[in-house]
Amino acid sequence: MNVTVPVARTRYVIVHYHIFKNGGSTIEYILEREFAGRFATVHGSDPDATLNSADLEEFLRQHPGIAAVSSHHLRYPMPVSRQTVFFDCCFLRDPMARLYSCYNHYRRSDEDSLYARWARSHNAREFAKRLIDEAPHLVSEVQVTQLANAGAFTRPADARDLEHASAMIREMAVPGLVEMFDESLVVAEYFLRPAFPSLSLEYIPQNVGHAGRRAQAESREYWENLWGPDLYGQLQRMNEMDLELVRRAKREVSRRLDKIPQAADKIADLQSRCARLARGTRRPAPLSLSAAGD
Repeated sequence: MNVTVPVARTRYVIVHYHIFKNGGSTIEYILEREFAGRFATVHGSDPDATLNSADLEEFLRQHPGIAAVSSHHLRYPMPVSRQTVFFDCCFLRDPMARLYSCYNHYRRSDEDSLYARWARSHNAREFAKRLIDEAPHLVSEVQVTQLANAGAFTRPADARDLEHASAMIREMAVPGLVEMFDESLVVAEYFLRPAFPSLSLEYIPQNVGHAGRRAQAESREYWENLWGPDLYGQLQRMNEMDLELVRRAKREVSRRLDKIPQAADKIADLQSRCARLARGTRRPAPLSLSAAGD
C-alpha cells in the first residue's frame, strides 16, 4: 500500500517570553520587522494577568497567519502541539543591572504607578530598599521565579527552582543574555535558519537609557558605590539563584556559539548590519552558509 495521510502542514512559531527590562523591546522590534503582518504582542486584560500555554494555543488557532509572538504576560511551560513547532526565546540579565534598569525606567516614566512614584522620589539605594521592604517579588530571584514557577512568588526560590530554570535554559530554542546580546542573536540566527531561512536579526536598540547601557557589565566596586556595601550584599543574597542562572545561561550561549563555524566573523557581520541599519542604509543579506564556508 502507498497511502497519503491528510495532515496539516507543520507551522513554525517563535514565542518570546518577555521579562521586563531584559532587552525585550529590541527583540520585539526585530520580530515586528522580520515578520511584518505576522507578528503579535499578546497581553492579558489586567496588568498583573498571566497567560498560559492554553491561552497561546487558542490565540494562534484564531490567528493562523501569526508566526511570531511576544508577551510580558505569557508564562512557561510551552504548548505541546502536533501541528506547531514552537521556538521559544527568553533573555536573562545580571540581576543588579536589571534592578538598576528598572529604577531608571520608572524614574523617567510619566506613568502614575506606585513604583514610578517611588523611583521619582528616591535615589537608587532608597528605591531598592523600598522594594526589599514592600515588594520583594520585584527584587528577589525574579528570573528564576519567572521560569521555574510561572512568575508566582509564593516563597524564596531555592536550589530546586534553580535546577528547573537551568534545564529550561538548556532546552530553549533561543536562550539569550543581555550582556551577550550580539552573541545570543548570532546563535539564534544560525540555529533558527533551517526553519526561518531569511531571518536577519540586526537591530537598533530600543527603550535603552544611557545608565542602563552603562550598567550592563559594571564591576563589584561600581555596584557597591551605587547601592552601598551593606545593601549590595543583601541584594546578592536575595539573588543567589538568579546570579547562578545568569552564569549558566552564559555558559549555554557560549557552548552554542562554539559550535558555529566562523562565529567571530558572524558577530562582526551582525554588528556591521546593525551599524548600517542605524545609518538608514539598505542592509545586505546575512552571511549565507556558502559565503561563510560552512
